[in-house]
Amino acid sequence: MPRRPKKHSALPPARRAALYALTSCLAGADIQAALDTALGPKQGLEPLSGRDTALATELAYGTLRLKLRLDWLLGRFLKRPEDLPIPMRMSLALAAYEIIQLDKVPSYASVDWCVEHVKTTINPGLAKVANAVLRKLTDLGEATADPEFYRRETPDERAFLTTFYAAPRWLTDLWCESYGLQRAEHYLAASAQAAPLGLRLRADAPKAQGLLEQWTASGNCLASGADGVALTRPPEDLHELLDAGAVLRQSMAGQEALHALGCSGWPRPLWDACCGRGGKTLLLADAGGGPILASDTSLGRLRGLKHELERLTISGVVAARARADRPAPLKGCVPAILVDAPCSGLGVLSRRPDTKIKRRPEDLIKLAALQDNILDHAALALAPGGLLAYVTCTLNPAENEQRVERFLNHHKGFSLDIQWQTPSDSPLNEFFYAALLKRS
Repeated sequence: MPRRPKKHSALPPARRAALYALTSCLAGADIQAALDTALGPKQGLEPLSGRDTALATELAYGTLRLKLRLDWLLGRFLKRPEDLPIPMRMSLALAAYEIIQLDKVPSYASVDWCVEHVKTTINPGLAKVANAVLRKLTDLGEATADPEFYRRETPDERAFLTTFYAAPRWLTDLWCESYGLQRAEHYLAASAQAAPLGLRLRADAPKAQGLLEQWTASGNCLASGADGVALTRPPEDLHELLDAGAVLRQSMAGQEALHALGCSGWPRPLWDACCGRGGKTLLLADAGGGPILASDTSLGRLRGLKHELERLTISGVVAARARADRPAPLKGCVPAILVDAPCSGLGVLSRRPDTKIKRRPEDLIKLAALQDNILDHAALALAPGGLLAYVTCTLNPAENEQRVERFLNHHKGFSLDIQWQTPSDSPLNEFFYAALLKRS
């Protein structure tokens, strides 16, 4: 393999930021928050260029999406990978991602920075191990992208799906048993790919309709709606549009879920009982105005929502801290409630790839109990004739259809008006579930 005759320098900025973000994420931090910290200004260090920022983001998210496959590939050349220091394992995984996924990065460059980093920062005695393993991985060439290579090395179809699509085995089993082998493979394939950029154009923004038509007609558009698009590449003037408040970032699949339930026609006042960062709150405010009560347990998320409401000059929305799984002081008086429920997030693994590594099967049982509790308390607050919308971003019948079925069995005065799920063949790589319940 050709080598670049160059004296080694410090760890390249993009790799340094990506490794920091990955290490923080696997220690429990949110991947985007960890990456924001890694990309922020550092004492004594130059800020990252736009190119390095983009590369660091690709490396961090891409390595997480494929980490279980990368670990399997590296494990072919390591006797006891679990005995290696965690920083070395992360460095090998990051370099391996570059080698098998990034055609524009020469393999020797990935080997060089990783070996030098191990030598100077982790353990000089392990530098030869890193060098040998990454060179053997490089020698595999195009086989690392060939599904048949993995099929030959795995005992059955589910083991192949688990390895090739970098999913935990329990998730592969869950989807195969819930949706069948064909749909399960589609969902697994989506989880291993990047999510598109979801944008929502505000109706009163200047030239909003023209921008929507322009983006929809571009070759970068995967899907579009009445006021939203999913793009494979951001528009050149995106930052200006975001700063001006003409455009908001929002998952296109999430937008579709609310519109499928007819959100523009929901009565007011409306309670967004689990508002999170407020993306759906803002959509509801733009679609039908207020009054809207947006509540969440996190003061940080509520502060962010209040800042957005002020920045966008949106009136009629009150943000307040409250727990949706406890009795609300609104008994029987709210005509519309949105429960964007805390869930396992298995439908948005393309956007939150750390979930594949952090989530455990027992979490799903606890979440189902929490969802029941939230729905039961929402039912007490809903006015007669009112609408209760239930939305999740997961692919798990026990958190979706089964929760709605259980709710209807326990609340005889309710009926199911609409039930919707992102189509399995959607190009968005994200999947939502939504149901609209009506109280008699």
